[in-house]
Amino acid sequence: MARISQVIVLAEDTRHQRLIYRYLDRFSLQRVTRFEPPPSGRGCGEQWVRERYANSVRAFRKRHADTALIVVIDAHAGDMNRRVRQLESALSGAQLSVRIAEEKIVHLIPRRNVETWILNLKGDRVDEETDFRRAPEIDDLIDAAAQTLFEWTRPNTAIPPHCVPSLRAAIPEIKRLESAQ
Repeated sequence: MARISQVIVLAEDTRHQRLIYRYLDRFSLQRVTRFEPPPSGRGCGEQWVRERYANSVRAFRKRHADTALIVVIDAHAGDMNRRVRQLESALSGAQLSVRIAEEKIVHLIPRRNVETWILNLKGDRVDEETDFRRAPEIDDLIDAAAQTLFEWTRPNTAIPPHCVPSLRAAIPEIKRLESAQ
């Protein structure tokens, strides 16, 4: 990964943040990572991310240093493409252009929720319809899940067939951190 001076993470909650932090730790980027503080208490984290997305992109584009913006937002029971359209609409509403391939703006959109990815990265065969937010000891699995995510994003790695579609779609997104240089 090229030298990145700052990584800004816009994520729904601390579980999302921890997975990304542990992933970035593999690149020694944890020191330059800034997390936007997620909403406290129980609220609509995905709405909070959508509401802050345009301003985060604006700030990202104003920086002269080599910056990356990682956005983690659950699709819940909806379609991943619906979330992408919502993010694009937020940019349009703020009179900002859509993201281009050269930008290190990464969209990570777990279908159902991030816990689905954590279990899937652990090796479980899961579906993207079941809500795994209350799976036992899910927080204990995040470090190992981040390591697997790192391994799956390495060049020429064969992604296992049990990988859920939203996670499979996220792998090229993550590679934007390395390829958009």
